[in-house]
Amino acid sequence: MAYIRAHETTVKSKGRAVKRYEVVWREPVRDEYGLPVKTASGKPKLRARQESYPTRDAAEARRDELNAAKHSGTASALADQKIAGDLPFGHYAKAWIDSQALKVVQGRLKQRTLNDYENVLRLYSLQSFGGKAIGSITPHDCELFLAGLVSRQSRQSGSGALKPATVKHAWGAFRRVMKYATQQGALTSNPCDRVDFGTGKAQATGDAEQFEAHPLTAQQVAQVSAAVAGEIGDLPAYPIYALMVDFLAYSGLRAAENAGLEVRDLHFTTRPGSDSKPTVRCSVKVERTKTRRNREWITGTPKSKKSRRTVPLPQWLAERLHAYLRDDHPRADEPTAPLWPNRRLGGGHRVKGERFAAPHDWSNPITMDAWYRTILKPALEAVGLPASRPATKDQPAQLGCRVHDLRHTFATMQLSSGVHFMQVSKWLGHGSFVLTLDTYGDWIPEEDGGAMNNLPEPTAPASAISTSQTTEDADAPPSNVIQLFG
Repeated sequence: MAYIRAHETTVKSKGRAVKRYEVVWREPVRDEYGLPVKTASGKPKLRARQESYPTRDAAEARRDELNAAKHSGTASALADQKIAGDLPFGHYAKAWIDSQALKVVQGRLKQRTLNDYENVLRLYSLQSFGGKAIGSITPHDCELFLAGLVSRQSRQSGSGALKPATVKHAWGAFRRVMKYATQQGALTSNPCDRVDFGTGKAQATGDAEQFEAHPLTAQQVAQVSAAVAGEIGDLPAYPIYALMVDFLAYSGLRAAENAGLEVRDLHFTTRPGSDSKPTVRCSVKVERTKTRRNREWITGTPKSKKSRRTVPLPQWLAERLHAYLRDDHPRADEPTAPLWPNRRLGGGHRVKGERFAAPHDWSNPITMDAWYRTILKPALEAVGLPASRPATKDQPAQLGCRVHDLRHTFATMQLSSGVHFMQVSKWLGHGSFVLTLDTYGDWIPEEDGGAMNNLPEPTAPASAISTSQTTEDADAPPSNVIQLFG
């Protein structure tokens, strides 16, 4: 029960000490699902809380509110209550997640999809309803939750508000938990069904004008690769990761697909060349993904059935990869070894203010998000390209280049060089040709070309690096390749 405790302050008014009124109560300690944490003896673990008010009336109002909420079960519903409707939302959220984990074991759901469910529940639904009795959630509460999602500020989006797709995912996970509670007899009907909100694709993704691919030009790819290699600025040198920058920009693989690559996924062939030196060709087979969660690597399948694909590489890139496996990769004779190494110390460290390159860890796949933060982002900024940054207390969010924009780079350069969009769609592993048209329609020329991945090797300009100056040469892609950052 909440109670009021008064004490005198050092401030005086009309010769008397001014009093402050503290509302004191105890409440259960809850986990991330809003469920009470129990002690070793099985009793709920409690913690003391207090709030300070300048007047007794305000303190009494708060005390009465807390006591009423406790009796109604909306603020401190416990998981061991017998009535299903009095169990908190967090109880059903955890039970629903466990039911989805069974689907993962059965192969009916991808692990990363389950991870996404857990993430959006923790970030949005559990913050609002974690400890609230499931039976007390009304359609009006659901409407307020949805309205809060729409107006919520995002740390990632430059526009400030959550993206429509994020709102869709957060609402969808909340609605599924409420549906599960209805199936378990905790609710007579799902209150979410009485909220007018469509989750169709058009509403979730917004207008086409709001979507922007951020491709780089061949010259910008060469600049970024040079920066990662330590040739620009004072960044530590990572020649292997510089090769990976070129690989991502000229293969179009997703980040998780790139992390999932193993030595056996590169298929080399040799053909007689114009001189005595044979021509090396290479194609990359995409058939798995790898993501890291809770310090463990999870191997999964690509995004869709069509994402299982084989992508041919330009000859110059094939030759560089062949040399990489021959000269640099210490486990090249092991088919299941990671193609790209991780870093033992995570990279991006400083000693007395100076950055240094961490040694490679050839036993683990590369952690793509850490690689972006510590290596690619500084390289982008070193050559004058903006990198995406979340909002901070002092600065707003900035939308710039991401790892995924190297995939956009591959698509736009292929289309601009005349490769048919259906072929590019297959190389990208898109679920449909329509998706390719919707995403990259502005880069498709009037006349379609052939289907050879013959993009030239990027070369850094001899002059000073400048994102506002372009250099035309015979080997560069056509000038109609968009230069986003000029």
